[in-house]
Amino acid sequence: MISHSKFNGPTLPDEVEHVLMVGVQLKADTEEDVEASLEELERLIDTLGGRVVGHFIQRRETPSPAMYIGKGKAAEIAAKVKELDCSIVAFDNELSGGQQKNLEKELGCRVVDRTGIILDIFSKHARTKESKRQVEMAQLEYLSSRLTGRWTHFERQKGGIGLRGIGEKQIELDRRQIRLRITRLKQELEHSSRERAVQSLHRDRFLRVAIVGYTNAGKSTVMNNLTTGEVLVDDKLFATLDSTVRIIDPKTRPPILLSDTVGFIKKLPHGLVASFRSTLREVLDADLLLHVVDTSSQNYNDQIEVTKSVLEDIGAGDKPMMLVFNKADLVKEFYLPKLLERSHVDSLVVSANRPEDMKRLRDTLYEFFERDMLELEVMVSYQDTWLQSQIHEFSKVLEKQYLEEGARFKIRIMRADANWLRLLDRPRFQPEAKGDNL
Repeated sequence: MISHSKFNGPTLPDEVEHVLMVGVQLKADTEEDVEASLEELERLIDTLGGRVVGHFIQRRETPSPAMYIGKGKAAEIAAKVKELDCSIVAFDNELSGGQQKNLEKELGCRVVDRTGIILDIFSKHARTKESKRQVEMAQLEYLSSRLTGRWTHFERQKGGIGLRGIGEKQIELDRRQIRLRITRLKQELEHSSRERAVQSLHRDRFLRVAIVGYTNAGKSTVMNNLTTGEVLVDDKLFATLDSTVRIIDPKTRPPILLSDTVGFIKKLPHGLVASFRSTLREVLDADLLLHVVDTSSQNYNDQIEVTKSVLEDIGAGDKPMMLVFNKADLVKEFYLPKLLERSHVDSLVVSANRPEDMKRLRDTLYEFFERDMLELEVMVSYQDTWLQSQIHEFSKVLEKQYLEEGARFKIRIMRADANWLRLLDRPRFQPEAKGDNL
């Protein structure tokens, strides 16, 4: 990563894009914050197949309106671009359209910012129609603010970092056409959101757990090992964009659904958060959030705060949450797991690759929901087959007896389900009492 040196020699194959990174340390930033953010930017670039050959950091009170950085630093970077034969300069901060235009003229190469790179990764990893629409809308909103007087349309662009997806198409859209396209995409996404809401109604009687967390924290691996499904697992940032729903254990009553969601990251573009709001509905509908943390990361505390901040932004900050410190097998400090579990209430330290840890996590999920379950004894007439089937579907049947007057059930059930089935309205079971229908 970038911490070992500022520059590496240009010994790369010609087809690999050489990238020079630039970070700006503003008044509120520490040097460690900027270095950590640049390390993350390097991973983003690596995800797109680029290779970072060096980086610059400039300390400034405020960004320069013209180029974000100073004139002297720009000249220094331009010289290094020629020396290292760089095709791209990537800024860790979001640039305005004017700043990007001025920098490209000054540096003599293509300039991209962190937002553009993240949008590019999302475009690369989008698989479903919904996620492609979400990414396209975010890209158009991003690009519309960068239309300057020199552009009346988008020309066909070559591939490469910062140009994937929308830039690969023959697009001749002015601002009005872009607004029309964004409006159309919003309508299509609203339609998808309504379809998702209908699907959600069909799962209304299920308990729901949503996995959230920083990108590359191991969320998909946790999901695969808690369920029997297969979700894409890749050691890349934002490998998973589309939410996936699986049942934890078909035998569990009531059933528990587990959903995997897009990972979060520092400086996540607001347009992307807004675009993916319908996908993140799984988070809003969840009964419990499973916040997965990469314990092996030196910045795991910051990553926890970033995730909590995004959850607040989408209105899920008050949801019940369980912290799961993942990748414990990669932690060198032997004391850290116990320290984390002691300092964070209702947390677990696990490795998603250890079956015994996943069993412990699964049992902990069951125990969480057991706290809100009631134990009831109810009598159901033999004619009421619907109620009997619902009791088997949504409760844990502890005991069942066939008596002359009907079937006696001793069950554990969520209070909401008991209300829905009107079981709480029924008198407690008395051996001499006759059963009645709902």
